[in-house]
Amino acid sequence: MSDCCSVKNTDSKNSPQTVSCPHCQEKGKPVDILILKSLLITDAMKRLDLSHPYQFCRTSDCPIVYFNGSASFSKDDLVVEVFQKGNLDSTPTCYCFGFDRKRIIDDVHQNGKSTIQEQVKQYVKDKKCACEIRNPQGSCCLGNILQVINQSSSLKQ
Repeated sequence: MSDCCSVKNTDSKNSPQTVSCPHCQEKGKPVDILILKSLLITDAMKRLDLSHPYQFCRTSDCPIVYFNGSASFSKDDLVVEVFQKGNLDSTPTCYCFGFDRKRIIDDVHQNGKSTIQEQVKQYVKDKKCACEIRNPQGSCCLGNILQVINQSSSLKQ
């Protein structure tokens, strides 16, 4: 398993080409097929097309989560709610350790800063994360956590 939360030297020649989402036309983020295999519901797995690499759509108001040249999957095709696509208090923020928006916001308000962020950093340091298969975006959740912290700090002011 890769170390998804570490800094990587990416070689753009070996990276899959990004394409645009068929619904919102925004550029996608390449994801490993293992993510889809891990997170798609049974009926969606049957539609999986392995002829082209998949991209992740980050656009919050777009219903598409994954797409390639011939297939796409929506939020309803996943076994988890997608951070970038949800804004409820219960929306997962950290998929490895079970922190949602509400717990992070409450943490910041109660402690004046995020103790959760420090916990997750320690878990990452201890190599306990599995974001590459648990997080729908296929990368580290610390960016999601920081986004919620920043949003909660701006709400507090």
